[in-house]
Amino acid sequence: MKRKIEDFCKQFIVLKTRKKLGIIIAVGLVVGAVKLIFCDFQQSELILKFDTINVELGQTVSTNIDGYLDKNKLSNKVIKKIIKETEEKDNLKYVKVINKDENGKVISKEEKDYPEAGNYEMHFIYGNEVATIKVIVKDTTKPEIKAPTSIDIFQYTDLSTFNFDELLEVMDYSDVKDWIIDTSKIDVNTVGTYKLKVSIQDKYKNKATKTLDVNVREVPNVSNGEVAVTEVFTDENGNKKTIVIKKSSDEVSENDIVASNSPISNKEIIKNDATNTKPTTNNGKSISSTSSDSNDSDNTNNIVESSNEHKHNYNIPITEVVHHDAQIKVVHHDATIENQPLYEKHIFCKVCGKDFGKYGTDDAIDHSCDTGHSYHSIDVQVGSKEVIVKQAYDENIVVQQAYDETVTKGYKCTCGSVK
Repeated sequence: MKRKIEDFCKQFIVLKTRKKLGIIIAVGLVVGAVKLIFCDFQQSELILKFDTINVELGQTVSTNIDGYLDKNKLSNKVIKKIIKETEEKDNLKYVKVINKDENGKVISKEEKDYPEAGNYEMHFIYGNEVATIKVIVKDTTKPEIKAPTSIDIFQYTDLSTFNFDELLEVMDYSDVKDWIIDTSKIDVNTVGTYKLKVSIQDKYKNKATKTLDVNVREVPNVSNGEVAVTEVFTDENGNKKTIVIKKSSDEVSENDIVASNSPISNKEIIKNDATNTKPTTNNGKSISSTSSDSNDSDNTNNIVESSNEHKHNYNIPITEVVHHDAQIKVVHHDATIENQPLYEKHIFCKVCGKDFGKYGTDDAIDHSCDTGHSYHSIDVQVGSKEVIVKQAYDENIVVQQAYDETVTKGYKCTCGSVK
């Protein structure tokens, strides 16, 4: 009997334990369901103003969530919390620049603060939420051409050998192609002013065009050993210009454009190598400042990318002005000497012409008494003597006037390297 009572008690305890466990499980399921339903209806806090941004090549791209949040739909407390706790991940690839010297040796490396052209994604992670922004980087900006308003050249200059890259400058973040030089409107054989059209295109097919005047000057008369040249130089303000001058054949440099002595045929279209000068800084941010609450989804500015490698181009002349004194030749002139006659007075008979000499007055009187002839005195040349009419002297003759000459001492690159 005692054993039956113990078995009954054990069964009662087991049934009671199972009942409690069932209640606990049921309550857990209910709580979980409520939480799941609550989460499903809970509003997302990671709300962005846009999901895609278009960036001009060369602009910086902010990776701070602050600039992308739609703050009009969030409380200040939530905004501060999101900014503090959000993690950003992206696949942005930034421009890298390698600078080399004239021998090809790497002298510096740097990474720019703006991405290369391409398609990227930025992911913002806040708690269990993830928001993604697509970043599209393009180059739509045409190159910037810097050129003088006019170019002076001599007649008979062969424009196909003219190094226009020395005179023209282009600035572009992208690599550029060759200069296209349209000389079809220029008659190099006839003095006058003509229009020259230059154009250049970067690797993204953004094209820039500029028109400038070409003044064809008359070829001067040159002596043996001289030539007429067109020379490119940089003034004190950094502007490129041309001058047309005469030079000694020995002084002509490889960059001088020597005029021909006779008419030449002119090519209409010329291709010339271009040296691209890269901007040293970016062109601002692609997104408005973090304090802005603008909902404008078009945040595209214009900028271009930097080249991956700097190559020296020694096309900036280093000049100095050399003064040449006048060339003077000393010519000696001897004294001018003349032979002048010497005279003395003689007494002459007027009738028979007898010469009584210098002191023959008494004899002349006696002769007059005897013959009745009269007499007079006459100058008679008795010799000569040398007389200096003009004293000897030295004369300075100017063979060549004094002048100033601009001499090219060397050339330098835009980076400052000198050759």
